[in-house]
Amino acid sequence: MKIIVNGKERPAIAGNQVRDILDAILQDVDGSKYFISRLLIDGKEVSANADDINALPVTEIETLEANVNLLNDSLVKNVTNAQNYLQRLLPGIEKASELFRNENEIEANKFFVQIIDGIDWFSQVLQVVVTVQGFSLDELSIDGKTMKERHDQLTNLTLQMVDANKNKDWVLLADLLEYEIHPYYEEWETLLPALILDSPKDLPN
Repeated sequence: MKIIVNGKERPAIAGNQVRDILDAILQDVDGSKYFISRLLIDGKEVSANADDINALPVTEIETLEANVNLLNDSLVKNVTNAQNYLQRLLPGIEKASELFRNENEIEANKFFVQIIDGIDWFSQVLQVVVTVQGFSLDELSIDGKTMKERHDQLTNLTLQMVDANKNKDWVLLADLLEYEIHPYYEEWETLLPALILDSPKDLPN
C-alpha cells in the first residue's frame, strides 16, 4: 500500500487496519498537537473518524493519502472564519425580519435564502471544530449545553422558519428571525472563543 502524507510518499508502516496507519502517522508528529484533516483512500475522500473506515484492512487498499495539520492552527482558523461570518449574518437576519414585517416578502426572501445557507455553513464549521478535537456533539459542552443540544435547538428553529415561509406566515417568520435566530447567533459571538480553549471538556458553564 502506498502512503502519502501532506503530498509526500513515505515509507511503509506496519499495521493491519487503517487506524494503525493513522495512529503511526500522528505519533510521528506528536498526535496530541496534530490531527488528520483530510483522508483519501484510493482517491476517495472519507472521514478519518469513521469506525468503518478505521477498521478497513490495509490489504484492501492501494493508496492512502492523509493531510496532517496542527490542531490549534486549524481550530483558530475555523473559529475566526465563523466569527467573521457572524458579523455578516446577524445584520442580514435583522434586515430580513424587518422586510417580512413590512410585507416586502420578495426582497425578504432573498435574505432568507442566504440565511438558510449561512445556517448550514456555520453548522458545518462547528462540526469541524468539534471533530478535530476528537469529540462528538453530545460529548462537548459549552456554557451548560452540549453541542448536540444547541444543534437540535437550531434544527427545530430552522424547521419552524421553513414551515412559516411555506405557509407565507410572514409575521411568524419575522418573529422567529428576530426573537429566536438572532439571539441564538448573538450568543455564539461570545461562545466561539471558548471552543479553542486547551481543555474542551472543561468549557465554562
